[in-house]
Amino acid sequence: MKDTFDLQNPWRNSGYVFPDEPYIKRNIFNMLMEDLHKKRITVLLGARQVGKTFLIKKMIKKLLADKEVDSRQIFYFNFDAFNLIDLVKNDRDFIYFIKSYGVADKRTYIFLDEAQRIPDAGLLIKKYYDLGHDIKFIVSGSSSLQIKGQTKETLTGRKTLFEMYPVSYREFLKFNGVEPPDDPVLAVKFEAGIYQRFMEEFIRFGGYPGVVVTDSSEDKMSLLKEIYNSYIQKDISDFLKIEDVSGFNRMVQFLSAQTASLCKINEVAKNVRLSRHFVEKYLLALEETYVITLLRPYFTNLGKAIIKTPKLYFYDTGLRNAVFGEFQSLDNRADIGAIIENFVFSELIKSIEKDRLWFYRTTTGSEIDFLFVKGNKTIPIEVKYRISGQKAYPKTFNTLLKHTNFKKALVISRDYFRKRKIQDIKILYIPACVLYGIGSELTGCNCYPD
Repeated sequence: MKDTFDLQNPWRNSGYVFPDEPYIKRNIFNMLMEDLHKKRITVLLGARQVGKTFLIKKMIKKLLADKEVDSRQIFYFNFDAFNLIDLVKNDRDFIYFIKSYGVADKRTYIFLDEAQRIPDAGLLIKKYYDLGHDIKFIVSGSSSLQIKGQTKETLTGRKTLFEMYPVSYREFLKFNGVEPPDDPVLAVKFEAGIYQRFMEEFIRFGGYPGVVVTDSSEDKMSLLKEIYNSYIQKDISDFLKIEDVSGFNRMVQFLSAQTASLCKINEVAKNVRLSRHFVEKYLLALEETYVITLLRPYFTNLGKAIIKTPKLYFYDTGLRNAVFGEFQSLDNRADIGAIIENFVFSELIKSIEKDRLWFYRTTTGSEIDFLFVKGNKTIPIEVKYRISGQKAYPKTFNTLLKHTNFKKALVISRDYFRKRKIQDIKILYIPACVLYGIGSELTGCNCYPD
């Protein structure tokens, strides 16, 4: 057991040097570091291989750069090593272990990685937290079903929750040496070709960090398939104990072809030859392990929205393309509308609270792709990638006006950048390739000036 711990904590050895690896600067890192110095438990959730462990190691490295923190104050446990689960479950042995290998009278930092593998993790962490020791817990996991669900009640008032997504488009651009200008007009007028090329690469291969830092297209495709196969093995088969893996795979492949469409349970069940019960079970597993998400339709009666048919999106377009078996350039794809809409969705949830996002659909089937709703503020967002020339005003905006008094709307196009005012509504047309500022535009910072 101690041997496993020593292997996982090499910085405890004198002279240890952290490996110099390609590093994508993540916006969430500074927020995690700020939370590290608070008493509350830090909970970090996200898909497998999205970079949680890498960021944890960066946190440890930064802690140790502060000469006041001794390496013996830091305990890292990765519970992919099952023998460590027995240690943390035994409260007497665990506290004795921490005291024996820690530093007396100084704060202890305990990192619990892949904590979804600990039975009743929430109750266990609450018990240690409530002992009142000067211990800072940092808990990470790849299944919100096990961690978020368990900690919702047991750790109420004791935790700060962070959800980590694949690399954002802005982070991807910066890693590739492109500093997005504050005024995107510059990018559109003088560097549109550069941004279009990077956007297409990002949409094709997505934002998993390992994929982003990989050079060749062939290696990117191979790694994406490996990420998916690892997910099937570790989360679906081993952890969530889903026995019908072939049926699960059939459903995921079918859903990849239905991206940005309504997710009708009975239709899915019929096409993949599964019962409605198993379709619902597998959809929940996909949602809670950060592979897909279901976007609800907007109603003033929120209870009504819960029972209405949602739309389905993948968190990462690269993983979706790997399942779909399609990595062609955008111009050669029949699914270009769906994949661009999924790209817009994934950028939205990386920059705003997910529960602020809806879609709007009328009884006649007319639709607005996304609605950002916060208090009395509503902003419709329509994706019309193929439009060109004089741009039409989306007629569904008029229908929405009957139900909500919005003053601003966004239309995502291929290459059109303009502001118009129609019926007192400010409409901003944004090329998809400069979408890196959309979150700030929605929340109040005017990132797309005239």
